[in-house]
Amino acid sequence: MKKLRVAVVFGGRSAEHEISLLSARNVVAALDKTKYEPVLIGIDRKGQWFLNDGSVRLVHPEDASHVALSDPSDQVGLLSNGPSSRLQRMNGEPLGRIDVLFPVLHGPYGEDGTIQGLARLADLPCVGAGVLGSAVGMDKDVMKRLLRDAGVPIAPFVTVHAHTRAQVTFEATRELLGPLLYVKPANLGSSVGISRVDTRADFDAAIGIALKYDTKVIVEQAIQGREIECSILGNDDPIASVPGEVVPKDGFY
Repeated sequence: MKKLRVAVVFGGRSAEHEISLLSARNVVAALDKTKYEPVLIGIDRKGQWFLNDGSVRLVHPEDASHVALSDPSDQVGLLSNGPSSRLQRMNGEPLGRIDVLFPVLHGPYGEDGTIQGLARLADLPCVGAGVLGSAVGMDKDVMKRLLRDAGVPIAPFVTVHAHTRAQVTFEATRELLGPLLYVKPANLGSSVGISRVDTRADFDAAIGIALKYDTKVIVEQAIQGREIECSILGNDDPIASVPGEVVPKDGFY
């Protein structure tokens, strides 16, 4: 049986670069090598694509506090050619077909519909949500508005743009949302750039931190509750995983 060549893409330009590397290590370890041939593609912080062959390590050894792309062997690009897609070196030398794109990228340029759009343009099957679902799911402001309009309960929030920052005060926000707030970049994950706020000084600092990662920030009312996660696999006949619960040891997860 011919193995599917799976392009596992990891790293990327976002602030979640290192987290993507850890996720990719787990994905590659879990792939059934009797069915799939993984092709490891690392994207550096500048957005350049590199082929990582089997002779180099995906990340540095098991020290999770020190992960980095292994030394790249080739800079590569994705080429669409009718019904098939393939990798090639930047000098034009072909590197074989790609059957499936498996993005293990976190944050902007990975979970926001951009690489999903590239896969669609290349007519290449892509693991995960499509362009629209990825874009909506990445933008907390847009996602929360759609959920609210659909009748799904959400934490009350306000949106702050970089150009309207001076118009948003801690006092007005606290009166609207309550005494304990969370400030988040609208388009980022893994708790990067998130702050817990209950004073004016913390509020101003938190907005500044979040704006380092995005031009749009959301401020949410703190909710005391449980965090339950569940994975869904499939489209027409989806399968749900066993639910899991995130139990933070201190503050928030």
